[in-house]
Amino acid sequence: MDRSRLDSPRRAPSLSATLWGAAAYRGRPPGWLVAEGVLVGVVGWAAVAAPGVAGTLLGSDVLRSGEAGMVVALGLVVFLLFLRAGRALVGPIAVLGVCWAVSAPRAATEVLLAWGGEVGSAVVTSVAPGEGEAPERHYCSVRHPDGTPVPGRIWRGCGATTAPGDPIGLVYDPQGRVPPRGTVDSGHDRELLADSLGAGLALAALSTVAVVRSYHMVPAG
Repeated sequence: MDRSRLDSPRRAPSLSATLWGAAAYRGRPPGWLVAEGVLVGVVGWAAVAAPGVAGTLLGSDVLRSGEAGMVVALGLVVFLLFLRAGRALVGPIAVLGVCWAVSAPRAATEVLLAWGGEVGSAVVTSVAPGEGEAPERHYCSVRHPDGTPVPGRIWRGCGATTAPGDPIGLVYDPQGRVPPRGTVDSGHDRELLADSLGAGLALAALSTVAVVRSYHMVPAG
């Protein structure tokens, strides 16, 4: 980090500087400052996701919950405030950090099942309509062909016309680290993964902008 960022005098900031950052340089921001912003954005993105991804790979429900990632996101927010980043940028970054901490395990699950999952079949035992945040969904309880129940309920591939006794495709992790899910077409798979990654990409981009705009350059002369 450039020492002039820390050594520059603290002047009474204007409302605009407080909200959006000082951005006190002429023309385009210096290349080193953009590089520093990208570094903070990428490292923050990875650090917030790391606990959830590790929890998915290790089969740890505690890490997969996203709470540890939220703590890391709080650390990123404190760091940006230390750099005097604009408050109007830090607020959304905090929200995106929480969203990414929760979404990262889902993204890791999608990747794990897409690359290392195996496809099988099951038999529907019961169907229940969705409630609360997803009333349009239907949830199927299923069992393997040998009669062994599958933990949890499946919503992908389970629809209003699905009935007990119907076959349903499953994608599952042979090591049992993540719950199985119903099969969907590959295009839908990519769409679900993109939705999960969206918050993380937005977090990295906005963190980069916050760092670039936080720089206080001492005027020449």
